[in-house]
Amino acid sequence: MRRTRKVRLLDSVGTAILALGLAVIVWVNAIYQDDPPHDDYYANPVPIEVINQTTGLAITNDPAGTVNVLIRGFQSSWDGLVDSSFHATVDLAGLHEGLHTVPVNVECSDPTVTIMRTQPETTYIALERIDSAAFPITLALENLDELPLGYAVGTPVIEADLARVEGPASIVSTVDSVVASINVAARRDSVNTTVSLKALDATGKTVSGVTLTPSTVRVNLDITRQLNYREVAVQASTNGQPARGYYVSSLAVDPATITVEGPPEVIGEMPGLVAIREPIDIAGATRVIVQRVDLALPEGVSIYTEGLFSEQQVLVTVEVDAIIGGTTVEVPLNPKKLREGYEATLSVPSVDVILTGPAIVLDELALDLVDAYVDLSGMGVGTHQVKTFVDLLTAQNPDLADLAVTSISPAFVEANIRDTSVPTLPAPSAQPTPATTQEP
Repeated sequence: MRRTRKVRLLDSVGTAILALGLAVIVWVNAIYQDDPPHDDYYANPVPIEVINQTTGLAITNDPAGTVNVLIRGFQSSWDGLVDSSFHATVDLAGLHEGLHTVPVNVECSDPTVTIMRTQPETTYIALERIDSAAFPITLALENLDELPLGYAVGTPVIEADLARVEGPASIVSTVDSVVASINVAARRDSVNTTVSLKALDATGKTVSGVTLTPSTVRVNLDITRQLNYREVAVQASTNGQPARGYYVSSLAVDPATITVEGPPEVIGEMPGLVAIREPIDIAGATRVIVQRVDLALPEGVSIYTEGLFSEQQVLVTVEVDAIIGGTTVEVPLNPKKLREGYEATLSVPSVDVILTGPAIVLDELALDLVDAYVDLSGMGVGTHQVKTFVDLLTAQNPDLADLAVTSISPAFVEANIRDTSVPTLPAPSAQPTPATTQEP
């Protein structure tokens, strides 16, 4: 009896387990039908983090920084994934100096997502011992040859004497010097500024991959004008007037400023502006005038220049341009390129032409050198709207090339073309109307 009950109990348990299993299968199948999983690469590369790096060792190569991840997950899981859902690492625990092949490990915070593959699966890591060395800090003056004439630099003051360079031993060994660079081109004032330090190799190239302590220093550099030198501006002047109808459009001096040298007591009394010795004669000028001239300098003072050739003059350029004016003239309008045997009648006998250019040329303009016309080439009998044109006869007066036609009024006219070989029929005369008699 007991055995029978036991068998029945086992049968009941087995049936329940089977039913539960079938239910799970049906439930899983339903989920797969509604939310099927699929494999694909995640859209964005995942950054790789280096962990457990041994103290005193540095990575000297450029290992892979990101990894592409092939994953499997339900569509609902895909929809919820973001970049922070993944964490990629390379573990350097226990690794020493040398080149190592290290696997890339990727984890996902969503437990329903399976990492199928990574690309790359491994990365190369080169480890090297970290070394350090101390170097004196030197000041490099860039473009010292472009310091204004008559100015000099003093002894620089740098707030620190030494800088420590730290990094992989093979890179630190290439460092030859540590410098702070200041550009002194065109500087006339002293420098008090913070300058970044650079590690240089023996060829003067910057060494990368190392850190400097300190990375910046404060530098004081005096830039002063020497007592027997002074920078002054140059002023030019002219004498006379250009030709009628012309004016001085610009007056330039090259160089506009100069450095002079001489006895300190004379230099100290000089004004900041010096003139040319003789004004430029522009009487009757109609074009640019370029001259090298001397300066009116005190006795014992000269222009300070570098090099074997000492130029003691400045170049003065006087631009002379024509006064620009404008005028309106009435010019007869003529037909051109009309077919043989044709005759044209224009709707207006003349046009108004606006001309601009040098006033002197406009004042002396001969109207017979202004040709206004319409081009009737290829046109047949009938009425046409045609464009008006104006030519300046520069072959007879080259000065007309300086003039410009800015407007023609009217811009279009009507041309009535007829064939002169066809006689014109007279207009029919009026016929008398016969009287009508009315019978009684």
